[in-house]
Amino acid sequence: MLRVILWVLTGARVFVLVPFFIQAGMTAHELARAGADYSAQRALTVGLIVLMGVTDLLDGWVARRFGLVSQLGAVVDAVSDKLVQIVLICFFSLIIGPAFTALPLWFLIVVFGRDLVLLVGVTMLRVRYGPLRVVHRNHGRISSLLMFGVVTWSAVGLPAFGLLPLMLITAALSVYSAAVYAFDGAAQGRAISRG
Repeated sequence: MLRVILWVLTGARVFVLVPFFIQAGMTAHELARAGADYSAQRALTVGLIVLMGVTDLLDGWVARRFGLVSQLGAVVDAVSDKLVQIVLICFFSLIIGPAFTALPLWFLIVVFGRDLVLLVGVTMLRVRYGPLRVVHRNHGRISSLLMFGVVTWSAVGLPAFGLLPLMLITAALSVYSAAVYAFDGAAQGRAISRG
């Protein structure tokens, strides 16, 4: 039963909360452009972001607490987390208007660049060496938490000048975590090739 709850939480995050977030965010954007009150839609947008974060934390906690961690579950959770992050960062980078604080394109490029490098690297290592063991580390978790902080800041509409230090720290940690994961993957590949 608990395993079903994990799948429901992960599926709801991607297939229910993300579409509702896009709808609420676009409605807030349109209301703001029309000069109408958009505070309720902004609050809903922020609430949906928080709910996405809570479901992410909750499914991980339940899996660890009740011994339900599996390689498939870890991969599906990581992919769903990444999809949510990409949607959120794209939304706040590409939908520019008075309702939210816009994220700069360089932040989007750093996040996409990191993920693209990791995807290409993992694919190359899997083709060459077969399946690798992905170990989630704290810097990756902290990087994800900071990204949620960045998009929440943007959704709340706080001033952009305060957002810059948080984005710089998040970008630096993202690049660092990509380098560590690349190093780990290469080390596993070398160990496999030595037998």
